[in-house]
Amino acid sequence: MAVDSSAVKRIVDDILLTSDEILAISVIDKKGNILAAKSKESFKEAFGVTEDGDRYGATLAIGILSLVNELKDMFGEAQAIITIHKNCKLMLLPLPSHDILVGLVLQPSVSAEDYNIANQIEILLVDALKSSK
Repeated sequence: MAVDSSAVKRIVDDILLTSDEILAISVIDKKGNILAAKSKESFKEAFGVTEDGDRYGATLAIGILSLVNELKDMFGEAQAIITIHKNCKLMLLPLPSHDILVGLVLQPSVSAEDYNIANQIEILLVDALKSSK
């Protein structure tokens, strides 16, 4: 299903406004193109990022998902990929029904492992994409 980039940009804005837990978000298509990316000022200050939407990061996200899915015959496709760092948690959330991947930078205190935040993001994105059609 094709994704409307203007709808994705609105969704990214809404997600950042409604969640203090999310510091940055990127929505990437299956080819590694960034459809929308945005971060909070606190993210930019803490990590020294000067702009949203790094092309290199999108390529890495696609590569990481491909690598993890090498195990899909044994474990099934990845529902989320989470890495824990000193000052944040990173989450890749594949949404294969829309051919997109969502990258999130989360507060280190977020319990990303219980899938609550992943489910919330997926519901917001899927509902908004359906209503934008």
